[in-house]
Amino acid sequence: MAFIVNKLLLIGSLGLVLGACSAATDTEESSEDTTEVALVETVEAVEETEERSIVADEITTTFYPEVTRLRHLTEEDLEWYDIIITRLNAIDDFSGDRETVYEIAGEYGKDPEELWLDWLEIVDAKWHGDNGNYAILTEAYNKLTTEIIEKNIVGGKIENIGGGSKSDEESLITSAHHELRVDGELYEIVYVIEHRDDYKIAEIIEFSVNGEKIDL
Repeated sequence: MAFIVNKLLLIGSLGLVLGACSAATDTEESSEDTTEVALVETVEAVEETEERSIVADEITTTFYPEVTRLRHLTEEDLEWYDIIITRLNAIDDFSGDRETVYEIAGEYGKDPEELWLDWLEIVDAKWHGDNGNYAILTEAYNKLTTEIIEKNIVGGKIENIGGGSKSDEESLITSAHHELRVDGELYEIVYVIEHRDDYKIAEIIEFSVNGEKIDL
């Protein structure tokens, strides 16, 4: 009888040992599974963060915008400026610029289209002449902005929602900011341009996205 009891106790002990081993193995496997899941999630999170970058791998900093040589203003040009701008300022808006210049040309016996083209050059020289003999006019500046965004921002769909710029005439520096929607997400980019060689070279010296500076 004692032999049978001892045998039963031995079998019971073996069962406990095996059960403990099985539990330890299950715990280790569960720990390994959890670690693998955590690692996978971490890798996916890193990949997701990298995918959100909208900045090109290589930043393009040098651009060559279209530059216009400004008209040399004569005394007659300045007289025409005073005559036309006075008439335009008397109108609520400038939507009828061409028509107004045509009317003035008729009053003074001038060719309407010729005076209109002269007027456009006079205005550009009057407004941009303080910067020198050359200037990047509005249309050319818009093209420069588009090129900067296309070269340095990547994404499936890029929309320029709005922005603005401010120029320092003495230092020949332009600071610009734009709000972009890239693949449905909003970003703000800011960059600083240094102008050289009569505005023929535009060099980006600072560039940031959502306040984070990008190495150039």
